[in-house]
Order: sequence, then structure tokens, then C-alpha cells
Amino acid sequence: MSMRGKTIGALAVALTLLGSAALVSAQPANRVDQVSNKGFPETVQRVETALKSQGMMIVATIDHQNMMRMVGASMKGSKTIEFGKPDMGKMTVVPNPDVGLEFPGKIYIWERTDGKTVVSYYRIAPAFAAYGKDNLKMAGEMMDKMLDQIVAEATK
Repeated sequence: MSMRGKTIGALAVALTLLGSAALVSAQPANRVDQVSNKGFPETVQRVETALKSQGMMIVATIDHQNMMRMVGASMKGSKTIEFGKPDMGKMTVVPNPDVGLEFPGKIYIWERTDGKTVVSYYRIAPAFAAYGKDNLKMAGEMMDKMLDQIVAEATK
């Protein structure tokens, strides 16, 4: 094999490896996925109960599975629960109206192809920290701890 052929071959291998690395790291860094020990309907119920037990209000529930049925498609269980805590909003949005874009919080509950149910959400602290205000960073860290507890409780 010529030197040019070896170089092209090595370049092809390097590009393949880089492509594979990109696929592995495609999930955003601030995303948390927790596999539930329960089925989809029970996990949804447990998430709702855990949110309410922490003083959260459920603002909306989006039933993706039902929406897909409306257009002739089918998918396994898939819901997004949007939630908020009024006193956290008072602490964050009232003095910093621009942070309102980060609300309400979202938890996505979905079934994988293997039948396992997953609870997914984004950490709030990094988004809040981007506003450059210590009070928002601290509020985001508090909310992340609360979310971690809620999801741990709901998925055990």
C-alpha cells in the first residue's frame, strides 16, 4: 500500500472514531436519565405524587403518546410533566424577570424499546448560573437537589 493510501486509511479510521465519539456524547451534559424500577403508568403517578409532596404545582402534562395517535403514529408511553414551585418563582422570577424563560421545570417520562421506563430532566443550576447572579445560581442548586430527591423517590 502506498503512503497516500495509508494516510487516507488512517484518516478514515480517525473520522470513524470521531464520529462514534460524537454519537456517544450526543446527550447534553446537563441531562439526567434515571431508569425506574416501576412500569410507565406507576412511574408517572409516583413522579406526580413526589412533586406535590415537595410543594410543586403541576402546571401541565403533555401526553406525547396520545398526540402521536392523533396523527396515526404509535409510540410507547411518553409524557412531559411541567411543574413549578410558587415560592421559588417569587425568589427568582420576580427580581429577575428574564429568568422566566427557564420556567416551568420539566420532567420527561418515557418507555425505552426494552420496556424500561426512564425519567429524564435537565439540571437547573447551569441554566440559572448563566445569568451571572449568585442568588439564581443558589436557587438552581436548591432546585437540582429537590429534583434529584423527587426522581429518586419516584423511581425506586
